[in-house]
Amino acid sequence: MSESAGIAYCNRRYMPVDEATIPILDPAFTKSDVVFDAVSVWDGAFFRLDDHLARFHDSCDTIRVTPPVSDDEIRQIMAQCVDRAGFANSVIYILCTRGRYAGGIAFGDPRTAENEFIAYAVPYYWIVPKDRVETGAHLWIAETRRAPDAAINQRAKNFNRMDLTRAQFEALDAGADAPVLLSTDGFITEGPGFNVWIVRDGQVVTPGDNLLEGITRRTVFDLCAMAGLEAATADLTAEDLRGANEVFLSSTGGGVIPVTRVSDQAVANGAPGLTTGRLSDLYWRKRAEGWLTTPVADLLQPEVAEAASAE
Repeated sequence: MSESAGIAYCNRRYMPVDEATIPILDPAFTKSDVVFDAVSVWDGAFFRLDDHLARFHDSCDTIRVTPPVSDDEIRQIMAQCVDRAGFANSVIYILCTRGRYAGGIAFGDPRTAENEFIAYAVPYYWIVPKDRVETGAHLWIAETRRAPDAAINQRAKNFNRMDLTRAQFEALDAGADAPVLLSTDGFITEGPGFNVWIVRDGQVVTPGDNLLEGITRRTVFDLCAMAGLEAATADLTAEDLRGANEVFLSSTGGGVIPVTRVSDQAVANGAPGLTTGRLSDLYWRKRAEGWLTTPVADLLQPEVAEAASAE
């Protein structure tokens, strides 16, 4: 197992992730003017890499930045980060920052800034404590509301996360694992790094508005189709969550994760649900079979791959 904390590509070179920096005058730091995406690697293979890249470009278009590298270069950089870190299982982040304004000042015309690309690979992680993946997570319905799409387009994956962070404090202070936020209209949206699902009356349901349309969320729709389950989007309230037959999360960090407690009450009988378990098992089985995966080794530049094989 690698002892590396991670490898980053920053300022057009590779370095230990702890050495990567963003200038304090970059609006990515001063204004959270940056978009990102996070792709998982398991057993040496990216999952749904092209889907993540497409969403990354959608996010870039939303805030009007352009990565100064091609998609082929992005794929190679990502593969290099994972390979140099020695990870078999990883989450790799790609970011496009606004870049410093002309003259390096703290305020200026964002149209003239030189956009920057950063990537880094860290060890794979679970969005809730790992043991909860088996026993079920404790989800907290936060008082903090999710910022509305009219203010911050949540379909662009961004670091404007004050609402999510405030909600996370609420959940942790209450002894829960993670929060879920309501919209200003009172409907369930999402949590920090995950989408939320319920199972009721044999149907698998997830919110459809004021949230990031997660790649694992998309995968759950695909898995439901494979398993012969009906999946849909709907406006869900806190009471829908509390009264569901099952609740689960979907995330790059952990796949399909059962929830067995919502705020101060158990979900159904307090045990992970059968439908949730079925979808989780199918998720990991399909990944092991190579479904929608891209081996890291296939993306390495030829001379790097040849050097690795010679060793």
